Amino acid sequence: MSRSALLKSRSQSSVTLEPEAAIAVIGLFAASADGEDISIQEEYALSEILGSISHFEDYTDEDFQELTDQVESYLDEEEPADLIAQAIASLPNQGYREAAYITAILVVGIDGEVPESEQDFISELQEALNISDERAQELIDEVFGEDDEE
Repeated sequence: MSRSALLKSRSQSSVTLEPEAAIAVIGLFAASADGEDISIQEEYALSEILGSISHFEDYTDEDFQELTDQVESYLDEEEPADLIAQAIASLPNQGYREAAYITAILVVGIDGEVPESEQDFISELQEALNISDERAQELIDEVFGEDDEE
């Protein structure tokens, strides 16, 4: 099943994800959207990105390790399509949906290359998260705009 097909799945998952775990799951799927294993660079970037999101500001290193272990167990136990659908459904409001989207675009952009498979994943994620094209562009500009000026 392609990564893009993951976003079209209806959740059949038996797990209930906390919103923070859902953001981490979406970040991990973004890291693997190019069809390759998650690189050390992507894994590090994901932990740094999550640490900078307000929903995670009180997380300790132990909390992040527990979250990582939890997400890894979900990945082992659940079908990927079900897990990503459940992750999206677990985001309770626009703030969490936007945090998940920002996490995904940062993880995808960390290596400076965004192949078509990653572009497709981000486009479908944007749609699944109900983020308008205008808002998505605002978020992308906020995240990457500063780099363009330097």
